[in-house]
Amino acid sequence: MFGDMNNYLLIAGKICGILGTLIYLIFALVIVKQVATMSKNVKDKFNGILKVISYLHLMGAILLLFLALTIL
Repeated sequence: MFGDMNNYLLIAGKICGILGTLIYLIFALVIVKQVATMSKNVKDKFNGILKVISYLHLMGAILLLFLALTIL
């Protein structure tokens, strides 16, 4: 009886982990979009650096999703 419940809890935890990383990926995409919009409207010498950081953040989120799908 408890063995089945343990399996269901593990599956539920894995699903929550994968959904959490998907939400984080959407958040990273929103950050890239907002930085691009800000860079068009506000001219500054740091716009290029901010774009690079936002794309690095997006690549990290994609890597995190890949690892979650692989490990979980």
